[in-house]
Amino acid sequence: MSFSRSVRRCLGAGAALAVTGTAVIAAPALADTAEPRNIIVMIGDGMGYNHVDASSLYQHGQSNWQAEVDPATGAIEYAGSYGENPSQVYEHYDVQLGMSHHSLDSPVYDGEAAWAEFDWAKQNPTDSAASGTALATGVKTHNGYLGVDADQQPVENVAEYAAQTGRATGVVSSVPFGHATPASWGSHVASRGANHEIAQQMIDGSLDVVIGAGHPFYDDDAQPRDPEWIWLSEEQYTALETGETGYAFVDDSAGLEAVASGAEVPERLFGLAPVAETLQYNRTSLAEAEPRRDAGRVDGEPITGDAPLPFETQLNDVPSLSELSSAALNVLSQNDEGFFTMIEGGAIDWAGHANATTGNLEEMIDFNDAVETVHAWVEENSSWDETLLIVTADHETGYLYGPGDGTSWTTMTGEQGQLPVDGWYSGDHTNHLVPFFAHGAGADTIPGYVRGTDPVRGDYIDNTDVALLAFDLWAADEPTEPSPEPTTEPTAEPTTDPTAQPTTDPTAEPTTEPQPGGGPGPGDEKPAGPDDNASAPGSLPRTGSEFAGAALAALALIALGGGALYLARRKRQV
Repeated sequence: MSFSRSVRRCLGAGAALAVTGTAVIAAPALADTAEPRNIIVMIGDGMGYNHVDASSLYQHGQSNWQAEVDPATGAIEYAGSYGENPSQVYEHYDVQLGMSHHSLDSPVYDGEAAWAEFDWAKQNPTDSAASGTALATGVKTHNGYLGVDADQQPVENVAEYAAQTGRATGVVSSVPFGHATPASWGSHVASRGANHEIAQQMIDGSLDVVIGAGHPFYDDDAQPRDPEWIWLSEEQYTALETGETGYAFVDDSAGLEAVASGAEVPERLFGLAPVAETLQYNRTSLAEAEPRRDAGRVDGEPITGDAPLPFETQLNDVPSLSELSSAALNVLSQNDEGFFTMIEGGAIDWAGHANATTGNLEEMIDFNDAVETVHAWVEENSSWDETLLIVTADHETGYLYGPGDGTSWTTMTGEQGQLPVDGWYSGDHTNHLVPFFAHGAGADTIPGYVRGTDPVRGDYIDNTDVALLAFDLWAADEPTEPSPEPTTEPTAEPTTDPTAQPTTDPTAEPTTEPQPGGGPGPGDEKPAGPDDNASAPGSLPRTGSEFAGAALAALALIALGGGALYLARRKRQV
């Protein structure tokens, strides 16, 4: 398989530029920063600022990102010291920014528009496939596409590139291993619904670790059932089970916990949690006990009446995301060259689609715990001088804010150990910025990728910058041999001027066909449309000609001796 490489490893390195409004700002020179041996990207799927705050209110009785905004007047009132009241480990990190995540079917993020009209954020949001592809490859694409550009051409992702440099690679998720986010680092298909094709590509590819749910022999309560071949075909499962794939196949809780504890650590691991689609969220005990969007929950209204607290109903007997993360790190860290891994808290999104307050708290707490586990692993087994840890999201799900009538943004409140007083305003994704946190080797270069400044959230980057950052930081490890028959010329510059509709019909109509298994897949799809964000004003260059122009401009600045001063505003000053 050949890959397009038209839009990466060009940002940073001194000559590339970040454009914020009308100011031209030189990106930091990578020669002055440490190259990370390891890069860990942790994604809370569907996690917005208020998902983080909801968990902080419940866990610690405090919030960090609450803002009340009146679209009629533009007045912004922050609750307390905005951004200065951290309670989660990642809220203490050096780099704290917002992140935009539009697909080729979405409006380009516009902070003024986003806070001037409450419903702006609901317009054609990205899905997890398009956002995952952008995070993994640095290339924008259409909703429903995985690992391919607008013309359905495969695009190399960071995991594949890391493998070429000799590093180990892996993906971990609390939802099916072949769901859109983990699949973004392991497959190249024009339909996110092509589950068996995705699975085969992940099995045959360069990933050393694949861990997630999606077991054919277990239901959502982690109880045995007749097999359902949704995420794996019978032939694929048999090949894994009989050792024909090159992976150590572990599909029971005790086995996964043994890898997590370090008792039994294979060279390569395909780990399948013994549950159908989610570690905990889809379990019957929770679904029957909490109010959800399809069972009486009303937009903008907090829960009234009885609702369970997190982890109060009977839990599935399966490993946590923390344990699965530990298992992955134990396997990957055996490689002397380093590793790349993506770890996803996938069911935050599922809870958001259902406006499930308790479910959201459970999934956020599980994700927070996993981040703490990974953070501790770095300090105990590696160091921040050789490891970069990124914590972010692919999009926001559920339009979570405080209670209200859906015309302005209000604040959530709550006390430790109690459900927050919240309001949900959508059963879908939204276009609002998501939080981005980073710490460790190479984090000091990230401010050079800033795209703009939001009226409420402050400076922000784009989801494509996550991949571009990794490519830039590892540019010194450029493989001497390229991928087989690399594509030297992009097809019609797909990231800036794709055809109004895909040049060929994607299989299974991914943007309209529901995901199997009854998860949140239907809400995760949007019909493909014209490229709404081609040549966006203020965006970083994404094609060869744009990069060349940016490089010349940077060199001109250097020649003139003007230099550039970067002033990072992590939050709006009020």
